[in-house]
Amino acid sequence: MKRIELSLHAAWSLDDWNALACGKARIHLDPESQRRVEANRKALVDRIARVEVMYGVNTGFGSLCTTIIPQNELEALQANLIRSHAVGTGPQIDKPLVRLMLASKVRSLSQGYSAVEWRTVEALNALLDHDILPIIPSMGSLGASGDLAPLSHMTLVLMGEGQAQLGSQIMGGAEALAQKDLRPVVLGAKEGLALINGTQFMLAHGLWLAIQSRRLAYLADVVAGASLIGFDGCSAPFDARIHQVRPHGGQALVAARMRDFLQDSSDFIPVKPHVQDPYSFRCIPQVHGASNDVWAHVAEVMLRESEAVTDNPTVFTETGEVISAGNFHGQPLALALDYGKMALCEWGSISERRINQLCLAKRGLPAFLAQNPGTESGIMILQYSAASLVSRNKVLSHPSSTDSIDSSAGQEDHVSMGSIAGVHAVEVLDRVWTILAMEWMAATRAIDLSKRQPGSLIEGLMEVYRQSVPEAKGDRVLADEIEITKDFLQSIPVEDPDFLRFPD
Repeated sequence: MKRIELSLHAAWSLDDWNALACGKARIHLDPESQRRVEANRKALVDRIARVEVMYGVNTGFGSLCTTIIPQNELEALQANLIRSHAVGTGPQIDKPLVRLMLASKVRSLSQGYSAVEWRTVEALNALLDHDILPIIPSMGSLGASGDLAPLSHMTLVLMGEGQAQLGSQIMGGAEALAQKDLRPVVLGAKEGLALINGTQFMLAHGLWLAIQSRRLAYLADVVAGASLIGFDGCSAPFDARIHQVRPHGGQALVAARMRDFLQDSSDFIPVKPHVQDPYSFRCIPQVHGASNDVWAHVAEVMLRESEAVTDNPTVFTETGEVISAGNFHGQPLALALDYGKMALCEWGSISERRINQLCLAKRGLPAFLAQNPGTESGIMILQYSAASLVSRNKVLSHPSSTDSIDSSAGQEDHVSMGSIAGVHAVEVLDRVWTILAMEWMAATRAIDLSKRQPGSLIEGLMEVYRQSVPEAKGDRVLADEIEITKDFLQSIPVEDPDFLRFPD
């Protein structure tokens, strides 16, 4: 597979980050970036030669910052840092997140403020190029002193230690490097700290969530459109004039999508005998649109962070100054991720309410969309299952950033918990996809039973869907269908690039 090449001198879009996450792009390491990094390294080395005291370079870490390290132990200091900080636990993160961690760390170090050797940047980029993906546990970071634990697991592989996945196999870091004729890196002064200080674990989660939320936002509207027709809903709430007088970008975008999706449906008309629909149908633009607006903001925060230098201390080449500060603190990401996971939760919450409305024997539909209610239960318990997922998402959408635990003997006394927010948000995202799959199952049943006309777009999708999931003719086991439907939704090609975006 030929991969696109990304320049370190250009801003990267979400599409660029998506290509990196999926292994379809590589980073071009250019001579100008090399010159910048080498000059920055020399500025630090010159100060080390003058035996000046600098945090993390020739001192201990955290509350051990007053302990001075002899010159002949500086390499051991960095290796010990990585080994002692690799204390992650829990399930490993998925491959796209690992690739985003590697790519964002390469981009950050290449800016020339971290005083690493150029060979270290090259070695890190080689992991990405060869798809040697460190095994990184999901738990262990507090999101403040950098994502210390997960980034340590990443760095172990660079050193020929730890574990990595190469293709379908998991093996030791040294073996993975050897299979691609790569050598372990011996970390010099400050390099270990530069590699594990930073927000790349949080950032990887935020970028991936922003990428996925664009697709989820679009397909949530497709699914809602199918439900609206199945429920015999009115088109009036999607009139463009309504959204001009309340000028929120996401709201107008969702209404425009719905008009586009249902434009040739004979049942998409403004006035019906029931006059008004329940909020879960009538307020689709307002609720879905607000989540769109939130994720537009979150994406902006993540893209801004992707251009940042977030390790500590920061080395300025021109003056040689080494400034110890706090760019590793994840508060900007933590607050954005908490905001984002609440918005994700709402897509799932309103989706479940539409499933429930389709079960209530309204608008000519049978109870629970069963062909023979009583003898059959239809989708009665499908709605239970969706409700359980919504409840779990509500728990996980509790803000992580309002928590803080004192660590490192009081030196690190306020932490962001952005890593927890990111891990929880990925869980929420996955459950929302499942809830939308359940809604699609309900909506298509309602359309089949009512014989209402959803228009060419949804009809076409239903034709493809029915090749895998036939029309219901009675009660049957639905568990496998949920997963099949989820895969179906996630695989739908989106051919409207103007609509696959967050509002401006």
